[in-house]
Amino acid sequence: MTKIDTLDIGLAEKKCDRSKMVEAIQNMSDREYAMVAKAIGAVEAMRENKYPFMGNFLQLKLIEPENSEHFSCSMPITRDILNPYRIVYGGITALLADMAMGWMLEELIDPKDKVVTLDMNVNYHNPGRGKELIAHCRLSHRAQNIMQATCRIVNDRGEVIVTATGTFLHLIRACKE
Repeated sequence: MTKIDTLDIGLAEKKCDRSKMVEAIQNMSDREYAMVAKAIGAVEAMRENKYPFMGNFLQLKLIEPENSEHFSCSMPITRDILNPYRIVYGGITALLADMAMGWMLEELIDPKDKVVTLDMNVNYHNPGRGKELIAHCRLSHRAQNIMQATCRIVNDRGEVIVTATGTFLHLIRACKE
């Protein structure tokens, strides 16, 4: 098992000035540099599309729906999200399910409102392998400010990787007049 050194991120940010960052980047392997470039690209995309960092980092893309009852999005399987067994980390797949269901629900509500996850159940069926993961979501129940959704994640070969259910709170923001 690899030992992972932990450090106080806040402290590291204070100590790391731009010149040290440039030096660190210059000393990186091509693989490490590609990961940093991907993170920088996600930050830049976040400024433009206002979508969260992780959605941009994972390169989530909307798939145009065939009908209004379904919502689908995809993400490529890249080396930086693979575990030592060369399959997608389970946490990444769970994150995809959570983000996809949240994205779908936010499409159904007023743009000023938000949704937050209250509970999520994830079932893993097959290892995350292939070229991409596709999340197919649908609203299963809605009552007042509680929404329930389901998500089925498949790979580009059509194999079911994960099924998930989630309960979300609809945060209604009052209008300021």
